[in-house]
Amino acid sequence: MQDNVYAPPASDVVVPAPSGQGNEFYVVAPLKFCLLFFFTLGLYQLYWFYMQWARYRRRHPGETLWPVARAIFSIFFAHALAGRIDAAVRARGERYDWAPGTVATIYVVSQIASSALDRLSSREIGSPLTDVASLVLLAPVGLSLLRLQRAANLACGDPDGDGNRRLSALNYVWLVLGALLWLSLLAGLFALYVLRV
Repeated sequence: MQDNVYAPPASDVVVPAPSGQGNEFYVVAPLKFCLLFFFTLGLYQLYWFYMQWARYRRRHPGETLWPVARAIFSIFFAHALAGRIDAAVRARGERYDWAPGTVATIYVVSQIASSALDRLSSREIGSPLTDVASLVLLAPVGLSLLRLQRAANLACGDPDGDGNRRLSALNYVWLVLGALLWLSLLAGLFALYVLRV
């Protein structure tokens, strides 16, 4: 023991390099994901992609990436996200039967097709069939993202998404607004279809 209390410590004090806190990816329960995705007609995916990339960036401060840009232009970054999630799953020693590239491709193709149909519909080309087809494409978009979400949950050690299972007050607001949006959309399609018959 040293007699001088003001002397520097005899052992080396090493401060660990800053690394992000929390999970590497955004964790959410599958049911909550589906409710928010489908009730908001897929708008939830903007928030979802943002949160995935924001969490990833926080855990990997050496990488320069912009979560907002990657959320807006998600079709260009879906494969990168799927690859990083898959690498994290494998790094944990977990087994998840999926083809990350295929899941990302299904998302990209479905999203592009849905956007193209939305453009045609806005110009009243093929309406109401283009409207209905665009809504039908919500299923492959949402299901491919759900597959990514399940892998992200597994990569974070929370396969069931128990850490983010409950709906918050803000989630309920979005669900109510989404329900109103669905009602107005379906009423508009019905009126359009009836008027054209």
